Amino acid sequence: MKVKVRYFALVAEITGCSQETLELPAGATAGGALAAAAARHGRLAAPGFTPLLAVNRRHAPQEQPLSEGDEVAIFPPVSGG
Repeated sequence: MKVKVRYFALVAEITGCSQETLELPAGATAGGALAAAAARHGRLAAPGFTPLLAVNRRHAPQEQPLSEGDEVAIFPPVSGG
């Protein structure tokens, strides 16, 4: 299945792009999309780097199942103070 993956802030800097389409196997999850993105852009797999995920503009855990045409957003953790 194809999903659109969007990258924000530091993640976009790491990947060198703001979005791309990834081909994932049926039954893939948001975490699977992250793993596929990390396979293409190795720095996303750096130890200790735990980006946040959203599916179709809603915060999602890595276990969130995906469907054809979903949009997965990957962005760095945010802190404030």
